[in-house]
Amino acid sequence: MKEKGMCWSGKRALQFLTMLGLVVGCASLLRSAQLLPAYSKVLTLGPGIEWRFHPLVVDFNRDGHPDLVATARLVKPALHMWLGDGKGSFTPAPPTWTDIGYAALATGDINGDGFPDIVAASHFGDVQTLLNDGKGGFTEKIFRGKDGYVAAQLADLNEDGHLDLILVGYEKAGIEIYLGDGTGNWIFQRALPEPRPGQTMPGRDLVVGDLNHDGHLDLVAAFQRWGIYVYYGDGRGGFTGGPATFRPPEQTPESLALGDVNKDGHPDIVVNGNIGGPDQANGPDVYLGDGHGGWKASSAGLKVLKFAAGGVALGDLDGDGNLDIVAAGNFTGNIRDGYGLFWFRGDGKGGWRLAPESGLPSKGLSVVHSITLADADRDGLPEIIALSGGQGGAITMWKRQ
Repeated sequence: MKEKGMCWSGKRALQFLTMLGLVVGCASLLRSAQLLPAYSKVLTLGPGIEWRFHPLVVDFNRDGHPDLVATARLVKPALHMWLGDGKGSFTPAPPTWTDIGYAALATGDINGDGFPDIVAASHFGDVQTLLNDGKGGFTEKIFRGKDGYVAAQLADLNEDGHLDLILVGYEKAGIEIYLGDGTGNWIFQRALPEPRPGQTMPGRDLVVGDLNHDGHLDLVAAFQRWGIYVYYGDGRGGFTGGPATFRPPEQTPESLALGDVNKDGHPDIVVNGNIGGPDQANGPDVYLGDGHGGWKASSAGLKVLKFAAGGVALGDLDGDGNLDIVAAGNFTGNIRDGYGLFWFRGDGKGGWRLAPESGLPSKGLSVVHSITLADADRDGLPEIIALSGGQGGAITMWKRQ
């Protein structure tokens, strides 16, 4: 004889198991939410200064600790360098270089001596090369470019073993390509696009990578009126391509990032900075590359901002093996609330979800010009570095807790 209450019907057993599954599932979701890391601000540099363009985070004096370089508008000198102590603190380095005004920055070993060098391409037209002696000192070379500049990259485009210089002009130059000779001299090779599509831009951003797996570096550039341009390199300094068809030019691109967000082995493009009012869906956009010149929009879950700003960066913030997006924008629709930083978690398949309770500010920042992810304190986890302009400009660093 069975004890009373111990003999269940199949229906009651199914109901019990269903409820148990829900409880376990909810508990699992709660644990996942609790395990999601949060960020807090750990450093502010240069308050009240309008910081521009992307900073550099690299060990210039070979002490094993990352250093920081950034440029600012309406201050002298415009180029600032801070030496890191490997613990997240930075000490200003005395300037030994000529002030050429605020400038787009790039870094790489230009002369092959094993030390990272700097190129600063000024908004006013001077292009400054600072060759590093490995001890914190620099030898300087300056030439006059054809425009003012907003973006710079160093890469070996013609595969001769020397880094070449790619610049994006502010107003009239488009993309300029200079071939390097390995000593810090630059020879103008060509300008893109050819022919020019019409009225002046200005330019916005530039990323470099092998988009089609042919072993040669390609270019993706953003312009305010022209939109996005994609050029495929031939490994000899030549390029084919032109305006991207996956995004209309009127959707102004401000910042670009490149990475494989859906783990298919092909680079994808992330864009931030759409023009639009608070009644429109704004926020970053992602375009999945197929490795053959095709691009597919994959922005579901990203269009939650009222206004987008310039900054965007890609990196794995929560250690789940998937690339995430950190983007700047306004969440309230009132521009007087300022801008915030928003973490969109990637699922590794091209899907996105805004991370709740990230600790990042949702408002209160001055207009954000760039976002950089870098391990400034060498703990194996990326910090979030935001450069802001306007009257409340500053460099802020946010650390995972």
